[in-house]
Amino acid sequence: MGYQTFLRQLESNALPASEFDHQAHLYAAWAYRRQYPAPEAAARCAYSLSRFAMMNGEAMKYHHTLTMAILVLLYSRIEANPKLLDDWETLLTCCADLVTDSRAVLLEHYSAERLNDEPARRAFIEPDKKSLPMSCFLH
Repeated sequence: MGYQTFLRQLESNALPASEFDHQAHLYAAWAYRRQYPAPEAAARCAYSLSRFAMMNGEAMKYHHTLTMAILVLLYSRIEANPKLLDDWETLLTCCADLVTDSRAVLLEHYSAERLNDEPARRAFIEPDKKSLPMSCFLH
């Protein structure tokens, strides 16, 4: 399915929740970034993911800090290599660590305690181990 169709289905809650796995989350992030600058793409993506979880009775599954931190990491890699926006398969290959074990990547920046803290679920919390590469949101 093309990325624009995917986003329309995500935003209209037409995607089956049972098929919306981690890779689909990353696809949404990538699709939004193809259409918008990083700050707007992140805001739209976070809103859509939160709303999708809520509309499917899974509001507690949405974790804002996890979402935003993964977006920062993904978008900073795209900023460093803009060709990643051209092809989804190339992005999957170049960002394999985010695809296969994004939690391990996040634990380089956050302690498990900080990520598991309830306020981190509701709002973005800064990392306590290593700063995130936020420059992608400055352009």
